[in-house]
Amino acid sequence: MRSRLFLLASVIAALLAFPVGAREVVELAPAPVSHGDKITLADLFPAASGAAADQIVAPAPPPGQVAVLDAGRVQALAARAGLQWDNAPGLLRIQVEAGVGVERPSPNAAHRKAKAMATVSEAVVPSPSRQVLLYARNIPTGDAIAPEDLVWGDAPPSAYLSAPLNDPDSAAGRIARHPLRAGAPVVARDLVGAKVIHRDEVVFVTFQDDGMSLTLQGRAIADASLGEPVQVMNPTSKKIIEAVASGPGHAVVGPQAETLRSTGTAPFRTASNR
Repeated sequence: MRSRLFLLASVIAALLAFPVGAREVVELAPAPVSHGDKITLADLFPAASGAAADQIVAPAPPPGQVAVLDAGRVQALAARAGLQWDNAPGLLRIQVEAGVGVERPSPNAAHRKAKAMATVSEAVVPSPSRQVLLYARNIPTGDAIAPEDLVWGDAPPSAYLSAPLNDPDSAAGRIARHPLRAGAPVVARDLVGAKVIHRDEVVFVTFQDDGMSLTLQGRAIADASLGEPVQVMNPTSKKIIEAVASGPGHAVVGPQAETLRSTGTAPFRTASNR
């Protein structure tokens, strides 16, 4: 017990050495809904005000469908807009429903937009069907998979789908292990994990334990993939702590770090009203 308390005190002391910018603290809406043709920070965080409220996050989903946003990316966008969302539940995905009664473009424009949305720029969930994710273009070895490289479509009859990746967020950002052909299904064996933290970039470090949460920032010493250890330095004091990469530009220390290090992933949770 004494050793645990000593470790906890050491971690807190290290984290407190990192600077924290003054931001407006906000909470995520229990069931986010888009109120236009774009999802804004105000749709996600009702308390957001000023220019931050109008910050565009992603295209709104078509009527009757749901957009799935990456929680880490939303947190980073909010931080850049001057908002602080601590994401205490540890969400990885945020579901945003299309608002009811929102004006839409003309039928032809709406059709073109729905077709463009099918490129999964922000993971619009299709209606239940036998469709799978396909590559929208030929992708060379070593290229990172971008959201626009993915489309929903029927799997080729001859396709061998041993481990299909039908979650766009799981595929986007990963690296092609070998050349990938346009129209081929997205499967796990074709891709390798990409780095979520890069050397010299600013990293948000979070510590959570027994109801206490601290989120501070430093600079990464090296690249790291999800679940890998990464050293983060306070650029002012030069103090270094070891954290575990938890998402793009984010890392954790303490109990969360041990869980993430052993599993390589965090629990899949989403914010929605269902």
